[in-house]
Amino acid sequence: SGGGAHNEAELGHRTEIEGPGAEARAPLTQHLEVRMATVVAGTYERFVFGYQLDGLPGSSGGGGGAPEVVRSFTLDAHLSSCKSVAAQGGFIASGGADDLIRVWHHNPDGALADIGTLSGHEGNVSCVQFHGSDPTREPTRLVSGSVDGNIIIWSVGQWDALKTMKAHRGGVHALSVHRSGLVAMSAGADSHIAMWDMKKGRVAHKTKLKTKPELLAFTPSGNSYASVAGTRLTITSAETGIVSGVFDAPKRVMCMAQAGDDTLACLGLEGGDVFGYDSRAPPTKPAFTITKAHPTRVKCMVFPVDDAERGPVMGGPGGGPVCLVTGSSEGTVRLWDLRAVGASGGAAARARDMGVDDARDEPLAEATGGGRFTCMAVMPTQLPKTVAEAIGAEKDRDPAEMKKKRKEMKLRQAEKARARASATQDARPPQQKQRQQKQKPKQQPKQQKHKQKRVGKTDDDDDGFEVVAGDDDADEPPRVAKTAGSTKKRKVKEASGVGEDGPLVLRKAGFKTGQKSGGGGVGGKSYEEIATAARRKGSGVKKSKPSRGFGKPSRD
Repeated sequence: SGGGAHNEAELGHRTEIEGPGAEARAPLTQHLEVRMATVVAGTYERFVFGYQLDGLPGSSGGGGGAPEVVRSFTLDAHLSSCKSVAAQGGFIASGGADDLIRVWHHNPDGALADIGTLSGHEGNVSCVQFHGSDPTREPTRLVSGSVDGNIIIWSVGQWDALKTMKAHRGGVHALSVHRSGLVAMSAGADSHIAMWDMKKGRVAHKTKLKTKPELLAFTPSGNSYASVAGTRLTITSAETGIVSGVFDAPKRVMCMAQAGDDTLACLGLEGGDVFGYDSRAPPTKPAFTITKAHPTRVKCMVFPVDDAERGPVMGGPGGGPVCLVTGSSEGTVRLWDLRAVGASGGAAARARDMGVDDARDEPLAEATGGGRFTCMAVMPTQLPKTVAEAIGAEKDRDPAEMKKKRKEMKLRQAEKARARASATQDARPPQQKQRQQKQKPKQQPKQQKHKQKRVGKTDDDDDGFEVVAGDDDADEPPRVAKTAGSTKKRKVKEASGVGEDGPLVLRKAGFKTGQKSGGGGVGGKSYEEIATAARRKGSGVKKSKPSRGFGKPSRD
């Protein structure tokens, strides 16, 4: 729509405020006033897609046009399929089948910063979740669970692994952190639901179910938690453990979403339908139904949020949210207005009652061309106020001052590197130091003579002046003298003097000649053997060859 295009053109644009006698820049960018939601979805094809939702029903933000879903970014996240995603306060995290966690930061103007990769799991990262004490601020922790059975708590900013907890045998299927951050819950392949004390980093309570739980999440208030196993949804009190509601869906449940109060839960089914259950209503009567939301199974869903303080826009069926976003295996993301379906279902439900089997409800907007979606998360497009103010203050700084600070930082880094190098040199073993000290006297005169030749100094001019090899000269190879051959011959003559039985050719240090213990000959032969061979050669006597074995008898 025209309003959405207008907002995209103004992203990152700074306004000028004119005052009496002075001009000042606005500390905040204009995009902070735009209210939109960003949906992040992971796929089987290893990619992570981002979608921008504008014109949400019941929302006061946006461009004021018709609702639309537009793809905003694509990330090549993992080596294999993406298993889980999380988004909060501008941060995006994805866990993949390559045992890694990728982290990015997303700005409202569309810029993406690749923060890095977290490695600590030894299996598919099946679930990730950010946590912060205040939803209007940046998160402080990232919690991840894997099929290796471990849960790791990461610090946001430093990205250190603060704690690793052994959770479930066979792997962690789902986890949820309480809004207070004091406790968390996890569901595993061992059919257990565990409650964790996040301060002590250990299990506080464990419950075994008859079937393996596949989905788990705290309710918005944190007083209860919802778990899904197969086709059954169970809502249990987190304090007493009393079951407050049980609902049986017509088909297998693939995904779940909650928002608002604790009474409403939305389920995406394998056949493509979406059901909403109200704990105050009879178990057999759903709060709303979206008929054939997707041709195939509904793999992921979220309630869109364009304002972190307010949360999702309420006023839908059962007093729940107004909008819902769903994703499926055919690569389509759809935006729904739940007020159009109601408790008795939409037009498709009424058409089915009249015998039309292929009837389906129509979404407000959709985006096609994605991959086979596996997971989904949502966050407001605008950054938290504290973060936005910090970014605005950073942009208002003097460029010369920032350049000076960067230069000072580089100098400090260089000093630290030199200090580490000197500390490493002092920490060398004593044997290595002794070798270098022995080699220095041999090399130092050559370097000094070489430097004196090159500079052209005489003995009279050097009166008390000492030539020291500098850093630039230490790396240069020493020059080879032209009389190297004569020097070598002179050394050979000195080594093989008259009356000595030394080797005829000098051998390099460390070369083993293989001499026998009886003499000082070369090549493994004694002096007597060498002299005998010389006499035989002079007299023409040939040495008899040794027999190579039994041959054929001679006929002579």
